[in-house]
Amino acid sequence: MIIIALLITIVLMGQTLRQKFVQISILIATVIVVYFGSSVIQTAQRYERNNQVVTPATRYINMGLNPNTSGQIDGNDAWLYEQPGRTPKEKNRLYLSSIKRRLLNYSVGSLSEHFLKKATYMYGTGLTIQDFFYWYAGNKNNLEESILDRFGVTLVNGFQFFYILLSVMTFVFLWRHLKNKRSIPPVVLFSVLGVLGVCAFQVGLWEVRDRYSLLAVPFTVFIFSYALAELDIVGWISRFGSVLKQDVIRYFIISTGLLVFGYLSNYSLTTQLVEKNNVSIHQPYVAYAGQSDVKIKAHDKLKITFDVETTGNTGIFYNSAYSISSDSKSQQAKKYLPLQISLMNTTLHKSIEVDSNGNTKANTMQKGKYVLTLTNPTNQAIYTQGIIDIGKADFSFNSLYRSISGHPELMPVMTVARSSQNTLVSKKQYNAIFTLLFVILCIITYMFRKKDKILPLNKSKI
Repeated sequence: MIIIALLITIVLMGQTLRQKFVQISILIATVIVVYFGSSVIQTAQRYERNNQVVTPATRYINMGLNPNTSGQIDGNDAWLYEQPGRTPKEKNRLYLSSIKRRLLNYSVGSLSEHFLKKATYMYGTGLTIQDFFYWYAGNKNNLEESILDRFGVTLVNGFQFFYILLSVMTFVFLWRHLKNKRSIPPVVLFSVLGVLGVCAFQVGLWEVRDRYSLLAVPFTVFIFSYALAELDIVGWISRFGSVLKQDVIRYFIISTGLLVFGYLSNYSLTTQLVEKNNVSIHQPYVAYAGQSDVKIKAHDKLKITFDVETTGNTGIFYNSAYSISSDSKSQQAKKYLPLQISLMNTTLHKSIEVDSNGNTKANTMQKGKYVLTLTNPTNQAIYTQGIIDIGKADFSFNSLYRSISGHPELMPVMTVARSSQNTLVSKKQYNAIFTLLFVILCIITYMFRKKDKILPLNKSKI
């Protein structure tokens, strides 16, 4: 969509045919270099394409039309037809049928309402929550919560004022240009087309996530910078200040009252406890687009060693496997059964109970060294998605991942986390954000009271 926006800008704003030809040629050459360059990088890093797990684009279009969501990714929807054994063509046919059924169930009005829900979900906050909370940083034995995990709610709410200002100023700038039929600078036209293209693609076609909105931020900032340069901010403040100056104290009291009301009405955020998992180990989850299941031979044992640096943890291990009666791996030939999982704290010489779902009892994993053993208890080979096969990719340099002993290409899906109760926002964060808002209010009030001294009425002096 960005490339299309750039092409349209070149065609409409280019000065001569020669310039347009040169610019379009450079753009095409850049795309070719990036395309083949990415293939070279993949080959150098020893990544291989696996056609057995290719997922069609219709998978995401189908998710975007889910009437039970706002068009965001949904667990059941994401894996709707991703069972092993299905070819990409079969998956595509099934997703197309689902898309047709969903479209037939929408009226024009309900589909428009659904698109509005998607746009609101994607652009409503101005800061990502869905994919960027619960990030961690550190080494393999000491993961720490990310800044977004600790301060995310505060950042989202604190950013709202600036996000609204950015959006309104951008809209006003574009409206004035369109209303007065004034020419738009090429970079602004490109930015507008880029934002509209991304929005149309995500809202009208694809599934949505709040992080996808970040793609529009650079373009919006471009337009906002032009708006600041063109709009007469000083003159606007002077004219508005002349009206406001007489009643500035009254408005200050009203604004302070609204601020106090907001503070008191949302104070429960600092007292209501929510369940939170403090992750100390998190290995890859089941591959996003599905994978070729890892084969474990009859009576074979796979072991992995790892350290836990905190006490009171709960272990979660993916425990799903199946045997097949033929090499076809057809759905009808499968028989599902669990792996045999054992967990030993070698520091305390203590065995930790793991249930049939692959979970330990809450808070039973204490600090120490552990050995996890995955055993195939049957007389035939079984297959599992509880182990990720990274093939020839070299992850040995990444200390966050732990492979099975003797098999660096195999990594078990596992999470070790300590459950705790905490508030969404700490009292310090809550008080800090309202204190900042009150300080801003005081500064604005002072500026309007002293505007004649701060902002000269004669703009030629500026």
